[in-house]
Amino acid sequence: MTIRVLFMGVIAKITGQRDLLLPAEPTVTLRGVLDRLEARYGPEFSHRVFRSDTPPRPLQTHTRIFLNGNVVDESMLDQPLSSGGEPGSAEVLIYLLPAASGG
Repeated sequence: MTIRVLFMGVIAKITGQRDLLLPAEPTVTLRGVLDRLEARYGPEFSHRVFRSDTPPRPLQTHTRIFLNGNVVDESMLDQPLSSGGEPGSAEVLIYLLPAASGG
């Protein structure tokens, strides 16, 4: 499976890019993806996504995460991701959008 992550606003500035493709196992969770991104981009990224450094690490209220076009809440963090595209598509789109960047 390939996960496409789109970064917007200040998160794009932190990552230095707007688009990233990540290979992943079919059983990967959103939390697993966010953990990989945190390891890659560091604490500044982490503080934009999570409210705490200690488990259960709730999501920031000012950052919106969309998965396949649907807004994510904390209940979805540990569920395996699935492609929301056309049949046979293995791409999962995740948009990290700071609330102030909305339009």
